[in-house]
Amino acid sequence: MALPKEPRQKMINLMYLVLTALLALNVSNEILNAFKTVDNSLLNSNDVIKSSNQVIANSLAEQGKKPELAAKVAIWKPKADSAIKLANDMSAYIEEVKKRLKLESGLVMEDGVEVFKEDDLDAATRLLDVKGEGPKLQAALQKFLDDVTKIVPAEQRSKLPKLPIDLSVPKTKNMGSNTWTSAYFRMAPTVAGLTILSKFQNDVLRAGNLVAEFCQGQIGKVEVVLDKFEILTSQNSTYLLPGQQLEVKAGIGAFSSAAKPTITINGVSQVANDSGFARYTTTIGGGGGGSVPVTVSFKDPNTGQEVTKSTTVNYTVGQASGASIFLEKMNVMYVGVDNPLTLSTGSGKRENAKVTFSGGTISSAGGDKYIAKPSETGPATVTITVDGKSFPFPIRCKLLPDPIALVGTLKGGRVQSAQFKASGGVRAALQDSEFDAQFQVVSYTLAGNGAGFQQYTPVAVNGAQWGSNAVITQAKPGSSIFIDDIIVRGPDGRNRKLPAIAFQLQ
Repeated sequence: MALPKEPRQKMINLMYLVLTALLALNVSNEILNAFKTVDNSLLNSNDVIKSSNQVIANSLAEQGKKPELAAKVAIWKPKADSAIKLANDMSAYIEEVKKRLKLESGLVMEDGVEVFKEDDLDAATRLLDVKGEGPKLQAALQKFLDDVTKIVPAEQRSKLPKLPIDLSVPKTKNMGSNTWTSAYFRMAPTVAGLTILSKFQNDVLRAGNLVAEFCQGQIGKVEVVLDKFEILTSQNSTYLLPGQQLEVKAGIGAFSSAAKPTITINGVSQVANDSGFARYTTTIGGGGGGSVPVTVSFKDPNTGQEVTKSTTVNYTVGQASGASIFLEKMNVMYVGVDNPLTLSTGSGKRENAKVTFSGGTISSAGGDKYIAKPSETGPATVTITVDGKSFPFPIRCKLLPDPIALVGTLKGGRVQSAQFKASGGVRAALQDSEFDAQFQVVSYTLAGNGAGFQQYTPVAVNGAQWGSNAVITQAKPGSSIFIDDIIVRGPDGRNRKLPAIAFQLQ
């Protein structure tokens, strides 16, 4: 493909050079906000599950006071309490891992608020992969799953609902992410790592809740006054790539098998299964994130009235690291003029970035805009330093192309005598350029021949204006006017000689 030769086209390409080169490093604010939305949703769901566990514990305590239930309560209450304690202890362990991840990302307290680098791409990898916290977490989750399952006697485990803890290695196309830890946490922004940890907290608490509910169900009729209802949701993942499947499960807190709720997920209605859940699966497309509306309708056992609750399941759609291109023949700046650039700091904060230019000066023009002004020709480098990492971009510095000499708007040819004289002098300008570069006319030779002149008559002129010299005074229709030895000075301070121009006066 032929490269553009026109200065205008070259500069259009230049203005997008650095932004294009840094696109692969960018983690947008939209992606980070989507993760935080998902994390908040999981934390709210965790609180609901803890409340449900407290209701179960209180109910078992009340049932233990009844003589007809005391024997069964003595068997099953310690098992339910153990399931809830195991879940709470495991959730507390994961909370400690979350705190350590924040510390890895520079956690500080500002006015009582936690502040850390939410978009840090190295912290999760460093803590969970390099320092080995990930395998420890995986092992702890496996032990929890084994221990909480063993609470239920072996002969009754087949009746226990499937616990929502999946420790298989997620499928991923990312090279090197072939372990459980790397698949979940390698190169994940800190806020994504926190969201994934919140998901495992949700799975743990829900597993303990299911075992406690099973234990309670073995006692007999449950006498609990249900005065608060909340939707419980879980999902196979909060971070997906285009083409992967999102699976959403939804139910209602304090679910009763005698009154199964009707659950609508993303417009699809179904009756809850024996575990109190409905399941919905969809394939994810592109974009920064999305949400699935969930509505649960059920009959309030206290009033007999139909009740409807609604919530939203949020998820984030990521993009695999893509390729970027660098247009090596178009990375040009021009000496002596303002060269506009748009720079990106990728996932780093712009206020922490430092931009330098080895071939001259560079200054901020507001936001992501910068102005570079080379002082000499030759190779140079624009360097962006952010969060301790430097990203160099090579630039070629050249002189502006020569301008053209003009009289008025004309660069030669036939012209009315009065129009020519009224122009008053010679000027120089760049042709088809995006730059408003000013060239000063230093000197030239003005000569006349033909009508009004007995012989070829040259006159030296200093500056742009020719004034009332002999050539202008004698010129008339039929004269030939020659402008030669044109010397101009550009914004870089260098003098240039331009080609001669000629006019035929009419």
